[in-house]
Amino acid sequence: MKGKLLFGILGVICVLYGSTVLSIVGTKALFNWFYLCLGALCLAVCLAWPSDRKKGVRRKRRITVIAAVCAAVFLLAEAAIFVFGQQTPETSADYVILLGTQYRADGPSVEYRARLEAAYGYLTENPDSILIASGGKGSNEPVSEAEGARKYLTAKGIAEDRILTEDESVNTAQNMTFTSRILTEKGVDLGKVRIVIVSSEYHLLRAAYMAKRLGFIDVSCLGARGLEILLPQWYTREFFALVKDLLTFRA
Repeated sequence: MKGKLLFGILGVICVLYGSTVLSIVGTKALFNWFYLCLGALCLAVCLAWPSDRKKGVRRKRRITVIAAVCAAVFLLAEAAIFVFGQQTPETSADYVILLGTQYRADGPSVEYRARLEAAYGYLTENPDSILIASGGKGSNEPVSEAEGARKYLTAKGIAEDRILTEDESVNTAQNMTFTSRILTEKGVDLGKVRIVIVSSEYHLLRAAYMAKRLGFIDVSCLGARGLEILLPQWYTREFFALVKDLLTFRA
């Protein structure tokens, strides 16, 4: 009965957390429903758990093995994502690449504000570094994420001539690809330039992987942290995004 109890407890926790996520970030994005659906699945497994010990042994073993393997793969990947996101960036980068996220009518989201503040701190401490703000305009955004970053940082005193914008991208792969094109068109040798990628801490491993595939060699990262209650949601989402991009990203 231990397995039944475990799935029951996990189900309740996931349902409660999933409901919290939906109340904060809304219901429009499909992945926002992940934890609620995972909780429902765990509760379904709990209810379907075989009551007959002898007849249910094989089924219990299958469920346990599958769950253990999935959990092991997930936790190893999450550990790598977490550790990579805690690194200290190199100083005096030639370019700082800021990856955008939602910009609302009243300004940057909490997640984006954290990234912007991290970029601002780095630019203040490294006055020769140039920022490339990357991010297009979503259907629910008043301006592009890149333009929002420019407005936010110039209002805080960063000189406008230190900010370049890439305002066409709609995902991380395009962020990095379109940014590399901007630099290439400026005659920059990607293999010799020093860059720092600024984004949420869970996002950095994937972004750095893409940067390396595109030809950047000297790459370091600066992680930002938004609402901590949403970290399990974002780290989980990043696991699936990382797997997808490892399989599909082509420079």
